[in-house]
Amino acid sequence: MARATAVKMPPEASAVHGCEGARRVLALMLAFSADKNTLTARDLAAATGIALPSVYRYITLLRETGLLAGDERGSYRLSARLIGLARAAEAAESIIDIADPVMHALAAETGETVILVRLIARSAVCVHRVQSGQRLRISFEPGQPLSLYRGASARLLLAGLPSEQRREYLEPLAKRDPEAAARLEAKVAQAGRDGYAISEEELERGVFAVSAPIVHGKRMIAVITVPSPLVRAPASLQEKLLDQVRAAAQEINEALRSGRRGLRRWRSSRYPAEHARFP
Repeated sequence: MARATAVKMPPEASAVHGCEGARRVLALMLAFSADKNTLTARDLAAATGIALPSVYRYITLLRETGLLAGDERGSYRLSARLIGLARAAEAAESIIDIADPVMHALAAETGETVILVRLIARSAVCVHRVQSGQRLRISFEPGQPLSLYRGASARLLLAGLPSEQRREYLEPLAKRDPEAAARLEAKVAQAGRDGYAISEEELERGVFAVSAPIVHGKRMIAVITVPSPLVRAPASLQEKLLDQVRAAAQEINEALRSGRRGLRRWRSSRYPAEHARFP
């Protein structure tokens, strides 16, 4: 009897140290394909080389999390919930691809670091960064989580959430410090009305930041933020920086609607090159 070939994880996955159980769960999910979209527990065991009793345990876990659906015949399929995850992954890649040229142009214009921030697992996470060429600069690493309760990026991302979901996200702060939660709610509401957010020395001393929303359809999917040392962003220049960031966000939003990469059509007409950088 021919032995089934086990599904092989990609090389980069095998190099990652982690829980063996988690790797097995992923192997089960990767056993499904367009051609093999419905599998039994025995099919999964044969495809992955995982013992049948363990397969049943992992199936239970996947069904509890809503990632796997089953029928009365003992057949299983990936649930529709994964469609949302696939769209999120696709959107993240397309956002970065579209936003990157706009972010580079904005970094060149302002002389500051530009970051793209998304709400992931209840954290504001920097998913893409264009670094400033200045010696004195604000540094954020891609993948770096930021506070959900401080800073312009987090405030604007919270403003984009439905009110019930926002209250759920703020519940830990509300339990710990109700007054701080109330103040944050007011700031979030103001950011929602304004369509942008600014912060001063909230995440780091001596740093001013401006954030503007990236919107796809009717949903805010990210924010573009420019953090700047206050020495290069005095009050007299903060309004200009806000205009630049909002214009960049608008360019990305238009590019998302049309499916093209950002072209920065507004750059030459709105901000002449000789006035592009902060002094």
